Amino acid sequence: MGNENATKKRIRDEALKLINEKGFENVTLSDICEASGINKHTFYYYFKAKDELLKQFYNIPCHLDAFDLSNIFTSDSFVEQLWLLRKKIIGFLTGSGVTITKQLLIKNLSSDVGTFTLSEERKRLMALQKTLIEKGQASGEILSKTGSDVLLVLLNQSMYSAIFTWCVKNGSFDIWDFMRFMFEKILQVSEEHCKMRDFSLHEVWKV
Repeated sequence: MGNENATKKRIRDEALKLINEKGFENVTLSDICEASGINKHTFYYYFKAKDELLKQFYNIPCHLDAFDLSNIFTSDSFVEQLWLLRKKIIGFLTGSGVTITKQLLIKNLSSDVGTFTLSEERKRLMALQKTLIEKGQASGEILSKTGSDVLLVLLNQSMYSAIFTWCVKNGSFDIWDFMRFMFEKILQVSEEHCKMRDFSLHEVWKV
């Protein structure tokens, strides 16, 4: 969105603030116009509808720049490299906030807008994660003997489940701690590489 017109950016920024505060359905076009200091004609000049304000979130960015790659591959274990790579991808969704993430789930359920589609770039990142799992298994950092392809599917399914639960519970628990806990349990990460030994599922589910 770097090349976006200043007025369009202001409208989007103010609208997203309101959506995060009040919820998507509770924010009216009048609210957005008032907060942005514009009239409805100006809004419709830049956006066809309120839904269009969320378009920038429809596709999860998968590009890794030189800084990302350096940060990931200078980590001291295959487990951490895999975690940082997944965190980079997942962070886009969780960083958007509960309200917007919830609306993205609703949007994808009503009509597939591609948020969870496997693009060629995402397929390459999946292949890289599969390789890191295999290296982690070979080094003894990952103790699970399950095939890397199955482990990757389980990690992805646990991620979707965690995000859905986080939305349902309106962000009432630390999603990163929960995902790290599930990550370590699924992979059976060796003791020295575990960081979530004391995580209590009571924070997520009353068990």
